[in-house]
Amino acid sequence: MDMIHAARTRGAGRKLGGMANLSTSRRLRGLSIALAATLGVTGLAVFATAESAGAAPHYGYAPSVQIGYTDRASTHTAYDWTEGVNLPLGARIDTSGEKHKSRVYATFDLSQFAGKEVFGGTVRIRERSAADCTKRAIEIWRTNPVGETPTWGNAPEELTKLDEITTPEYCPTANITFDVSLAVKDAAAKGEMRVTFALRVPEEHEGDVSYGRTLNWYNSVSLNVRYNSAPVLDEAQMYNGGRSCATAAPYPALSALADTLQVIGRDPDLQQSDPLRYELALWPVDDPSKRTEISVPDGSAGMFSTGRVPGGVLVDGRSYSWQARVSDGLATSAWSKVCTFVVDKTLPSRPQVSSSNYPKADTGQWTPPGVPGEFTFSAGGDTDVIGFVYQWYDRSGGVEGCEIVSGGRFDCDNPLTSDMVLKADVPGGTVSVPIIPPTPFTNTLYVQSVDRAGNTSAAVGYEMRVPSTEPTIKAIGTPEWGKSLTLKFTPEPGMPGVIKYEYRLNNGEPRFVAAGEDGTATISFITDNASGHSVSARSHSANGWISPYGNWSFAFDPGPGVTSDVYLSDGQPHGGVGVPGTFIFSPPAGWSEVGYYRYSLNGEDFFDVPAGPDGRASVTWTPERSGGVNLDVYVIRPDGTWGDYGNFYQFIVA
Repeated sequence: MDMIHAARTRGAGRKLGGMANLSTSRRLRGLSIALAATLGVTGLAVFATAESAGAAPHYGYAPSVQIGYTDRASTHTAYDWTEGVNLPLGARIDTSGEKHKSRVYATFDLSQFAGKEVFGGTVRIRERSAADCTKRAIEIWRTNPVGETPTWGNAPEELTKLDEITTPEYCPTANITFDVSLAVKDAAAKGEMRVTFALRVPEEHEGDVSYGRTLNWYNSVSLNVRYNSAPVLDEAQMYNGGRSCATAAPYPALSALADTLQVIGRDPDLQQSDPLRYELALWPVDDPSKRTEISVPDGSAGMFSTGRVPGGVLVDGRSYSWQARVSDGLATSAWSKVCTFVVDKTLPSRPQVSSSNYPKADTGQWTPPGVPGEFTFSAGGDTDVIGFVYQWYDRSGGVEGCEIVSGGRFDCDNPLTSDMVLKADVPGGTVSVPIIPPTPFTNTLYVQSVDRAGNTSAAVGYEMRVPSTEPTIKAIGTPEWGKSLTLKFTPEPGMPGVIKYEYRLNNGEPRFVAAGEDGTATISFITDNASGHSVSARSHSANGWISPYGNWSFAFDPGPGVTSDVYLSDGQPHGGVGVPGTFIFSPPAGWSEVGYYRYSLNGEDFFDVPAGPDGRASVTWTPERSGGVNLDVYVIRPDGTWGDYGNFYQFIVA
């Protein structure tokens, strides 16, 4: 693409160089236009490219209000820009011999730059043809703003000549830019929403047809504005130590993350994550002269940026204030409001732990079955302690509860409001709480004191012995594929007042079933999972006790099912010689169609029995002698294919 920048002084103009012509088969828009214009400049830079896309200043195309031309031969006719029709400029003779003289007018809407600092602007055109490529003289003037294309007879007053070009290079398809910064900056400063430009041949050549030319309709006339908006620090989003900024007492006490300051800046010119620079300042409340400034040069717009207080600056027990501001490299916000916090890295004293009904393990006694423990935690008068945390395993460090949330901000629980902390009745006081041990046998409760900064003391362990209280789960009957199965929940002996059971079938969502007066309950379900089923259940008592989970599971034998009303496969003698027994054959898990079953007793001849509509079959057999019997059963599909597994059912005849 050829590019000529209009000369900054009147006269012969200045050649700035160019590149090969660019086809007009597609129109460049937005940022693509700006980058294309940049690439075309080999002399003075029209668009800055050394900075990243988000760096200030910024460049934006002002939308056009009108683009068109006038004709002295038709003094009362306005000619709006029309697709496919090039814009005439200067003098020309038409085919009938009539002489014309034209000027081009373009008006642009500056409202999108209101409230922004405007640094300048550039008008760009592209020539289409020229009467004589050795001659070029084009001026650009600022006129009174118009709302529609004027006529020659009512042309707006020309106010200021802004730029001109008198050099002939790259004719007849040059890309030409004019510096209109004075006009754009003046209009923006006065709050004017429109600015109008007139492109014309200088008066001394305007009637000379050799200076006449046309402007490409496709490129038309465009205005690129250089501008910037001042960034703003979001004062509602200032955090340190994962806590919100405090501007009034009581100020938060901070421990491990006291050196972490986080702020977020916003810039209407930038996309989220575009670069912004931050400055933070921190000082002791009792000595503001000792100001520490922290630079965050690689911050982001719309995202939290983090400043770290240098090591050795923060002193335990001292109060500090801080504030921040943000810059885009050209404009800097005012300093923010002042936030204050107290540094507290001293651990509180260890708690005292006691129980009214749970004896310690070293006494040799067990806790009562199914009764929650009543525990009391005491700070022993240490007023730095505001509460307690406990776990069934040893732990160390501060109160957990910090996470990184949307935008990259640290979010930490405030111990004064956190659900993790059991609050003491008064600072340095006590709290009593019912606690249920998680497992039977030996359990150790670890308790720590907590201060308002989230510091925790060394843990105090309280070991106890807990009897088993999980319920038993038994199947009523033998599980069969595709049939209903009932399970019975029975509480551990000595469990008081079981009112319901919480259970999960195949690790699904928890469900509840009410217990009867004897504390038992039953559930039923269809055994439709070829992999088998599992159930876990725990009892709930009226006193608040929740037992550990009891568990039950079974997996289907891959072969056909075999059951008998008399001759059970339990290793015990049943029935007797001459006593008939019925054997039921059922489909293997996952089978939807069964043709028949093939069976043999003690390895003798095989017999076939067809399956019914439900896929089951039954045979009756009467033993002629006592002793052990092997019953081999196979399943066969309607197409004659055999199952991969058989069932080897063994029983004893009495």
